[in-house]
Formats: sequence, C-alpha cells, structure tokens
Amino acid sequence: MHGVYAQTCSCAGAPLISSQSISSVSGGNLLLGLSYDYQDISNVFSGSDPLEDPSVKRSTQSILFEANYGLTDRLTVSGTFTFIKKRRESGLQSPGPNNVVTTQHLGDGVLMLKYVLHKNTIQSQYQLAVGAGAKLPLGITGLTNNGLQLNMDMQPGTGAWDGIAWSYLSKTFAPASTINLFLINSFRLTGRNERFRGSDAGYKFGNEFVSTLGATDKLFSKFSYIVLLRYRSASSDKLGDTTMPNTGGKWVTVSPGINYRATDRISLRLSGSVPIYQYLNGLQPTIRYMMTGSLFYNLKSRTVF
Repeated sequence: MHGVYAQTCSCAGAPLISSQSISSVSGGNLLLGLSYDYQDISNVFSGSDPLEDPSVKRSTQSILFEANYGLTDRLTVSGTFTFIKKRRESGLQSPGPNNVVTTQHLGDGVLMLKYVLHKNTIQSQYQLAVGAGAKLPLGITGLTNNGLQLNMDMQPGTGAWDGIAWSYLSKTFAPASTINLFLINSFRLTGRNERFRGSDAGYKFGNEFVSTLGATDKLFSKFSYIVLLRYRSASSDKLGDTTMPNTGGKWVTVSPGINYRATDRISLRLSGSVPIYQYLNGLQPTIRYMMTGSLFYNLKSRTVF
C-alpha cells in the first residue's frame, strides 16, 4: 500500500525542513532549541475533497533537538536531531478490538551551514541569508510487527540522504514599527532509499518545497505574537522509474503562535497549525491539525531570528 500510506504526504515524520526558522547567531554564540510536535493525521482527502474515514486514526509525535552555533557573525552551523513516535489505530467500525500499531525510535536529522549575505542595519533594514546542507538518514527503517516489516509510513526514518537548499529574508521598520516580516524558503532534493527491503528497495520519496511567510511583533511585557502562512508542495514518490499513485500534493496552512521571553537567554513558544487548503494526488491521509511547543536557550543575548 505505497500510495495510501506514503510518507511524502501528511504521514511524514518530524517537520525537518519546516523547522529551519533560525537565520543566524552571532560568532561564538550557541542557541539550543527543544521542541515537541504533535500531528493529528486522521483526515483523508481525494484531490481537494475531504472524505469520511472513521475506520482509521493516525498521529505522529516528534521531539526535535536543534543546535545553532555561530562560527562567525555571518556563518552559522545548524544541526537538528529527532525522536519520533507514530501511532495508527484501525478497525474503528469493525466488531472486536481495534488494531493499534505504535512505533518509536530516533528519526532522521539535518545538518546545515547558513551564511548571512546582508546584515540588518539601521540604514538598511533587511537581512538576507542562504544555506545548504543534508538530511541525514539516522532513523531506522526496518521495524516489524508480528514478524512482518511495517509500511513506510510507520518507519521513523526514510533511509536516504537528501540535499537541502535554504534561504531567509527579513524586513524591519524601526523606529516607526517593531514588526518583523520574513520569508523562508526550503527545498529538499530526496535521494533513493536503499535500506528498505523486498518490493520497497530503491524507493524514492518525492522532492519537497516549503515556503513560509511570517510576521512577528511585540504584544505586551515579555510576550510577542508570531503568525505563519506556509505553502508546501511534494512531488510524487517513485519506485525505480515508476511514479507511485496516491502520493504527493500541495498544502497551505496557517500557524499562529505566542512567544514568551522568560529571561535574556530563555524563551518559550506555543503554536498551532491548521490547513486552509489541501490538494492531494489521489486518495491519501492528511493532517487535521498540529500543535508545537518549543524552548530555546541562548548562550548569549544577541541572536537573530
């Protein structure tokens, strides 16, 4: 069942390239982040049409650990590592007990270099940064249930090296306004998976493009808001030269959130995401909503978000 449960759609693991929201940190500074992400993936769409599918419930929980270190004031190295728990409950409308499958293990990671082409200054109030890196196949791909290898949607890893290109553009308006506007683009060129066995050997997940338009501003005291409008596009998966049906699609989500700066070094963020448009290639499970909580620790106070 490659098509219905393909990982390239909303049954993905941790949102690795979507999480790359840190532009840069100052030279010698270390910014650490720890996030918990919950995705309810119980909706089913065919094209842009929602379908009733009360027989199956799906969810993914992810813990993301992120480290950003400033090699210089312009060059930052960033690493993200994940732990993933997936759950699928089927047979909700059938007599007898439901069939529950749960997996949990280390997931894939990301390693990137980011370079600031233009710094934000009072005279020229915008910042431009670019980056490149790789998605590391750290997650396991061979978990089994009752002696049978689980489908790819239940595996914590993708089993492939992927290339990542990234860009960040922000604009401020001081002293007239404290609002910060930003645009983040990420592209993931997926590699071919050689770690799945049997008929899944050589499987290639679809390439992924994510574009995020955001705004953040102070509210009161130590609180600020953040609003994100995110567009995500994933191409169809391939097995050898064959394009897999029921894989890939396009999503538009809105993500409001609240930031709290507890101290000069510690900040918290709570946000949620809901889709406002989805178009799936064929019949696929897809996201219903997502909730994320994050804790950031900054070794110094001079950090650019």
